[in-house]
Amino acid sequence: MLTELIQNARRAGATTIDLDVAEAEDGQWLVIADDGAGIADPAVILALGRSGWDDEVAVREDPAGMGVFSLAGRRVEIRSRPRPSGDGWRVAIAPGDWESGAPIAVTACDHPFGTETRLLLDDEWAKTLEAAAISAARYCPTRIRFKGLPLAQSDWLADAAVIVETDGVRIGLFNAPRTAHYQPRINFHGLTVPCTLPSVDEKDRSWWARVDIVDAPALQLVLPARGEMVENDALDALRDTVRKAIYSHIASLGSHRLSFVQWTEARQLGVDLPEATPLLRGWTPANADLNSVSDGPGLIPAGELVLMEHFGAPLEQCAALALVRDGRLEGALADPDDAMAGYGWYDALPRITSLRFEIEREGTAHVFDSETLTGLESGMVDRLDLVIEIGGARPETLIVSAPVVVEYDDAHHWGFEEANVLLASRDALSPDELVDLLEASCFCASDDREADSWDTQNDRFLLDAREMATRLLLGDDAALVERLRAIISYRAQWFVPEGRQFAAVIGRSAIDIRIEPVSPAPAS
Repeated sequence: MLTELIQNARRAGATTIDLDVAEAEDGQWLVIADDGAGIADPAVILALGRSGWDDEVAVREDPAGMGVFSLAGRRVEIRSRPRPSGDGWRVAIAPGDWESGAPIAVTACDHPFGTETRLLLDDEWAKTLEAAAISAARYCPTRIRFKGLPLAQSDWLADAAVIVETDGVRIGLFNAPRTAHYQPRINFHGLTVPCTLPSVDEKDRSWWARVDIVDAPALQLVLPARGEMVENDALDALRDTVRKAIYSHIASLGSHRLSFVQWTEARQLGVDLPEATPLLRGWTPANADLNSVSDGPGLIPAGELVLMEHFGAPLEQCAALALVRDGRLEGALADPDDAMAGYGWYDALPRITSLRFEIEREGTAHVFDSETLTGLESGMVDRLDLVIEIGGARPETLIVSAPVVVEYDDAHHWGFEEANVLLASRDALSPDELVDLLEASCFCASDDREADSWDTQNDRFLLDAREMATRLLLGDDAALVERLRAIISYRAQWFVPEGRQFAAVIGRSAIDIRIEPVSPAPAS
């Protein structure tokens, strides 16, 4: 209601709008006074949809909305004197007058040029009036005072990275976290409303827009509530203008990381951009637990990179271990990025199209890849090689000696219970390295999400994985000792008193435990 009255005063050409509270015997009255053009015909104030505005204002804003009619059903007094010359008049409207059809007296009064509206304040309105006035004034282009003091006004496009003025609007572009879709995006002469506007996300920047309407007659608000924009050709054209403004600004920055689809759209809008900066994220092997996030090696210039296609956690984790030890492709692998497909530099990159392990045991050759399983049980093998097929302008096959491979009884279900660990030798890697490999290749808390928390599931997994790793690399006895050590560490070590220790002999039928002081360290 307050916003509608302020909008009326602004349209009337007011340079200042005064908001005040007048005390009377019957309560507090809100007084809204302006120095605008005034109202020549008192009858228009009770005609819903009939604005009384001159042709220029009517064409520019289509203001036949709620206006003074937003006060319907309330006790209101209006005084006005039209410019450039005219007599002042006054009407007092009772709550029932708005729809009774009975004549309302218009009396002469001494009033300066402009209009003054008074309405009786509810008690609850009085408590929130100042806050409502501050909100209504914030982005209004007309100066507003509350009880004689000017209210703060802000530029709707403050903090924009760049402001583009075109076709009667100001477009502000922001490179910042995007506001929610229901937040206001358009300022219609001080009235801010939500509106879906284009945004453009680069790999490292996110561009979105706000629009400040200055003089754009075809852009209109939905009547009578004026709470959203009319969806019409003018709004569609504004969206195209916003999109082009974003791409033009990106072009002015000299480099970008737009997707190929966005780059093509920019060219269709007449914005000539170079190809995206050739940067790709260094390859990080897939992890069985999709919730595990790895920072990875970051962005790498794409000049000499080889793209690693997706082969799943078991193959990629085992291949990564072999490739680190081999070193020939160190720093040369990158994750594929479909958004860049279409750029000349990206399409020319070689890529690993096939990843497989060739295994030999007892004179028989086996192959393990994303579609083929060996069916071998865990243990040592006679030969274990990683074979990489690189496609591109110069196809190449790379053979790498591998220390270990983890495969599964089911090619599409990676669980610890189904894992078979094939080792090139017992000293191919340490138990700790094998535990880390098993965790990355097998552990996924969501596979058993009802069982317990992520931490508890992970602790149990690591306990089992360490026993398996120790048994395969060090033997059954070492695995038993390691599991007992892990259980005691997890369950009992925390309550050993400071400065003392337990000594235990654990048998199948008896346990002998004694507590003793910690022996002092020998003097050096």
